[in-house]
Amino acid sequence: MKKLLNLVFFSLILMNRGAGVWQQLGPQGVNIRAFSNVPGYPDELFIISGWFPSYLYHTGNAGSTWAVRETFPDIISALAINPRDVRVMFAGGRTGKIYRSTNSGYTWFTVGMLPAGSWVRQLALNPQNGSEIWALAEVTAGDSAAIAVFNSTDGGVNWQLKLRRWSYEAQANCLVINPVQSGNIIICGALTNRPVLLISTDSGASWLNRTTGLSATTVNAVSFVPTLDSALLCATDSGIFYSSDFGRTWDRRLIAPVWSIAVAPVFPYYAYAGGENLVYRSSDLGFTWRTDTNPDFTGSQTRFLAINPVRPLELYAANGYGVFLTTNGGYTWTVRTSGFYNLDCAFINLYGTDTLFAAVDGYWIVRSADGGRNWQQFGKMFPGVGGVKWMAVNRIHPDTVVCVTGDGKFHLSINRGDSWNTYPIADNFQAAGIAYHPRATDTLYSWGGKRDSVTGPSRFAIYRSIDRGQHWTPLLLRDAGMCYGFFASSGGDTLIAWGGNRSGPAVFRSIDRGRNWSPLVNGINGSPILDLKIFPAEPGRWLCATPAGVFRTDNYGATWTNLGLTGVTCVLPDTINPNYIWAGTDTQGFFWTTNQGVSWWRDTLGVPGRSVSILLSHPQRRSAVYAGIRGHSLFGKNVIGIGESAADYSGSSVRVSISPVVVKGGCRIIVQPVPERVELYDAAGRRRVEVRLDRCGIVNWQRPAALEAGVYLLVARTQNRQLTRKLLLLPWQ
Repeated sequence: MKKLLNLVFFSLILMNRGAGVWQQLGPQGVNIRAFSNVPGYPDELFIISGWFPSYLYHTGNAGSTWAVRETFPDIISALAINPRDVRVMFAGGRTGKIYRSTNSGYTWFTVGMLPAGSWVRQLALNPQNGSEIWALAEVTAGDSAAIAVFNSTDGGVNWQLKLRRWSYEAQANCLVINPVQSGNIIICGALTNRPVLLISTDSGASWLNRTTGLSATTVNAVSFVPTLDSALLCATDSGIFYSSDFGRTWDRRLIAPVWSIAVAPVFPYYAYAGGENLVYRSSDLGFTWRTDTNPDFTGSQTRFLAINPVRPLELYAANGYGVFLTTNGGYTWTVRTSGFYNLDCAFINLYGTDTLFAAVDGYWIVRSADGGRNWQQFGKMFPGVGGVKWMAVNRIHPDTVVCVTGDGKFHLSINRGDSWNTYPIADNFQAAGIAYHPRATDTLYSWGGKRDSVTGPSRFAIYRSIDRGQHWTPLLLRDAGMCYGFFASSGGDTLIAWGGNRSGPAVFRSIDRGRNWSPLVNGINGSPILDLKIFPAEPGRWLCATPAGVFRTDNYGATWTNLGLTGVTCVLPDTINPNYIWAGTDTQGFFWTTNQGVSWWRDTLGVPGRSVSILLSHPQRRSAVYAGIRGHSLFGKNVIGIGESAADYSGSSVRVSISPVVVKGGCRIIVQPVPERVELYDAAGRRRVEVRLDRCGIVNWQRPAALEAGVYLLVARTQNRQLTRKLLLLPWQ
C-alpha cells in the first residue's frame, strides 16, 4: 500500500509540473492513410492511420474490433499484400523506405529504399509473381517535383527507375496492374494542375499518354473493367470518364468530383466510386451512375474502396472519417471504426468561453459547446472540392459563419450553417485561410496561393472583400510561393502575412491597411514559415516556426534570432509567463522552454503522436491551450482543470473537500457554495460521471462499478469559474 501511494504521489507531481498534462478531446474518427483488404479473407482488413508515427490496424471480424499490429517510425501512405501469400506485406511512405512483413504485419523490417527525395504513394504487386513489386512515388529536388515509377523483381531489395516526369508540383495518386495481363500497368495523378494518365503494355519499358479528352486537373483513380479487355473507368476531380479503347478516347459519364473507383470482379459486375459524402454505384459497367447513400455515410474524398470478390454487393469504403461497410451495394452503411480518436484537424477556431469549431481533414466542420469534450456536425454540408480549409465566425453576428474550401471558393451562411451561399475568390486560387476584419464586419481576408494560369507556379497571395465575400480584390501578390497565415491588428491598420517565397521564408508587414508591404526575414533560415505568433503584452515581439527552428524578433520583424530546435511546425508564447515558449514539431512532438530558448525540454505527458500542426491559446482562459496532432485529432492542456494555474482562479470563493482522497468504495464530498455542476474526469480528460450534491453541497459519494482504478479529477463549476481536486481510486480487489 505504501508503494502504491508513493507511486500516486509521484504521478500527481508530474501532473502538476509546469508542463502539465495533455488531454484527448476528439472529435471521434480515424483518418485512413492506406488501406487493404486481404485476398481470400473478406472479413480481414488492414488500415494505416496517424501521421508520424503511423499505425497499422487489423480487424478479423469486418471492423467490429481493431488492434494495432505495428507502429512505424515513418509517415506511411502505401500498403500492399501479396495475393499469392497473404502473410507477406509491403509498406512505404515519406522516407522512401520499403518495409516488408512475412507474418501478416506483426513484425517489419526495411528491405530496400528508393532514391533520396522519394515519397512512396502507392505499392502494387504482380498478381502472377509475388517477388515483383511496383512503386509510385512523388520525388522532390529543389523547387521541382516529379511523378516516378520504380520496379523491383527481388522482393523490394533493389529498384529500377521506369518513368519520371518533372514539373513545379506533382501528385502521384494511383498505380494499377491488370489482374489478367500483368504487363499492362496504369499510373495517374497530376503535374501542376494537368492530368496525368500513362499506360504501359510492356511492363514499363514504354509509356503511352492517355489524357486526351480528360477535362480535369487531376486523375485520382483508374480501374479495368472485367469482361471488356480494352475498357477503362477513370475517376477525376471533374467526374467519371469511360473508355472502350484503352484510353485513346474518353466519354464523361458523371459530372462530380470523384476520388476512387472499383469494379466487382464477378457478376453482376457492379462498379462503385467514392465522392463527396457519398458513394456512387453503377450496374451497367460504368455507363450510368446513381447514389442512394443514406446519411449514415459521411466523409469527403473517399479514396479507398474494397469489394468482396465473392459477394459483389459487399463493399468497404474509407476516408478521413473512418471505415464504412455496406452489404447491399451502398443503400445502407455502418461505421466500422467507432471508438477511434485519430482525426486530423485542419484548424480549430475558439469562440467564446467553451465553444470550439474544427474542420477535420476529409470531413466537414464540427462544433463543441463544452470545451472539446463532445462534438457534433455543424450545419449542412456542401460539395466543396478539397474539404474545408478554414472557417471564421462573425463576432458581432454569431449566426454568420464563413469558410473556404480547397477549390478556392468562399462560402457564407447567415443561419449557423443551415444553408450556404458560394462565391469564387479568384481563378486558380488555392485558399489556405479566411478571417474577418477585427472591426468592419463586412470586410474579409483570404490567403493562400494564386496561379496566373492552370499550370503556372503558385504565387504568395492575399485577397480582400468589403461586401461579405461577394467580390474580391488582390491585396498582395508576390513571386512564386504560398501564404500560410495572416494577422490583423485590433484596429485593422497593421497586417502581417507569412509563408514561403520561392525557396525562402516570407514575412510581410503593412502598417497602412495593405497599401504597402515590407519584407521582414532578416536572420530567418528555413522555408516556409508555418506559424507566427505575437506576445500578448509586447506587440513588437514575435515568434515564428520554420523547418530550421524557432525564431524571435523584438523589433517588429526587423531582425530575427534563432532560438533552437528543428522541424518546427507551430509555436506559442505562454499566456501567463513571457519567458515560457511552446513549440510543436513535425516528428518529435512538443517542446517548451522557460528561458527564451537557452534550453528546451520535450513534453510527452499524455501525447501519443509526434506531428503537431496547431497550437492556440484560449482567448479568455489564460492557462488553457489547444493543440492539433496529425492522426490523433485535438488535444487540450488545462482545458478541464488538469494542472490549472492558480492565477486563473484568484479570488474564487469555491471550496472543495474530499475525504478520503484515496478511495476504494466511496468518499464524502463537500463543495461550498453549491456549484452549478460537479463532474468526474479521468486523467485523459474524459468526463466519466456527474456527481449530484444535495441542497447543502454535500454527498456521500459511492463509486460506480464501471470506474476502474486510477487518478481522477473532480471538477466543480460555478458561474464562469471552476475548481479541480484530484482523487485516487484503488483497485477493487
